[in-house]
Amino acid sequence: MSIVKGIKRGKTIELLEDINLPDGQEILIDVQIVDNFWSKLLEFRSEIIWEELGPEETDPFADIRDKSTERK
Repeated sequence: MSIVKGIKRGKTIELLEDINLPDGQEILIDVQIVDNFWSKLLEFRSEIIWEELGPEETDPFADIRDKSTERK
């Protein structure tokens, strides 16, 4: 048994590598969703209670990134 990544397109799942089985072979598939950075970021942002962070016009992430061009 092996794990093979695939992409769902309608009712078809396109496998990203060959599984070396004859066409028509019946198989069982255990579906697991692969989380990526973007889906995790959206999930994180949806769980934030923005009202608890301060006034509506305040962006809590505004100053999180260092915008200087110098390296130390």
